[in-house]
Amino acid sequence: MTPALAFPVSALAALLGHRLGWLTRGAAAAATVVGTCALAGAGVAGMGLLGMFFVSGSALAAWNGPPRTTPRRTARQVWANGWTAALGGLLAPLAPGIGWAVLTGGLAAAQADTWATEVGLRARRRPVLITTGRPVPAGTSGGVTALGTLAGVTGAGLLAALGWGLGIPGPAAALAAVTGTVGMVADSLLGATVQAVYRCARCDADTETPEHRCGAAATLVRGRRWVTNDTVNLAATGIGAALAAGLVAAVR
Repeated sequence: MTPALAFPVSALAALLGHRLGWLTRGAAAAATVVGTCALAGAGVAGMGLLGMFFVSGSALAAWNGPPRTTPRRTARQVWANGWTAALGGLLAPLAPGIGWAVLTGGLAAAQADTWATEVGLRARRRPVLITTGRPVPAGTSGGVTALGTLAGVTGAGLLAALGWGLGIPGPAAALAAVTGTVGMVADSLLGATVQAVYRCARCDADTETPEHRCGAAATLVRGRRWVTNDTVNLAATGIGAALAAGLVAAVR
């Protein structure tokens, strides 16, 4: 599809996401760019995979309600989860095998992590830190549950199946289920080791930001200040994309 047609289609989809309360204005602008790159370079198949990730993730977040008064995704979150889709779309016309691998591998990792996080919140058992097995509160960075992990693997597998059904080259589609799962695990490991975690001075609760939602300042208790959840997501999707591209290149 030509960029002249891909842009308005992507802009309309992003506008709808904004109107539904799923995207901030900045996120809608970022989603327009990501969608344009994916649709122009990878066509309907690329946009279909991007749409599956976005709609399913937003639906799962809404399922965990209650409805929020502010949009769910920021521009940083869109870039962190969708940059590989944009890059893969740009590469697909030039190097189809690598381009499709980057697109599917990165999106599978993003979808696996999103499904694991949202469905894991419904687990009856408390999550455990992936590095130590110590029980942690729900929502803790690096915390995993059996239910969430199963959901993440399922999410990666369904995205791979959709890719195959839409005609994406076999190796890229098949590998997405594996590389997406690896990206999900990498996300948890980074979240448990280097992602910044702060403790609220007032509530004694852990948070991912220097200021807790109660308004009190929070103190860094582990990780690096510059490693945010968006940084971890960006790295995890990159790992999924790079691994998929490497495996595709190896089997060619």
